[in-house]
Amino acid sequence: MLNGRKQILIQDEINTSQTFQWRMHTNGTWTEGSNTATLELYGQKMDVTILSPQGATFSKTNAVRFDSDPTPLVPDQDNPGVTVMIIELPAGEYNLQVLFSPQWNDKNVTPPSVNLADWSLTSHN
Repeated sequence: MLNGRKQILIQDEINTSQTFQWRMHTNGTWTEGSNTATLELYGQKMDVTILSPQGATFSKTNAVRFDSDPTPLVPDQDNPGVTVMIIELPAGEYNLQVLFSPQWNDKNVTPPSVNLADWSLTSHN
């Protein structure tokens, strides 16, 4: 949590030899195709921004199993109104950073990039 506990930064350090997907389910409505999505739910808004890697964008899909997923013993329940935000990256090494900024009346800030090993209570001030 950053900026006086008004923003959240999720950071994953990834090293993979295969295509990778970061995924998040949401009931909020949003538009895909850029590195920033504004989620809206019950009249409240929150910006979700990919800070790193450069050029990564959000895409979306329905909240259903992929055809390639194993079939569960008990069928999944429907997820009406739920979409999945996806960041898809090719094989490689990444410092994936996603910033969640609820639209408060005061100003939000963009935090500095800090490796996970160097995070502390004050590393993002």
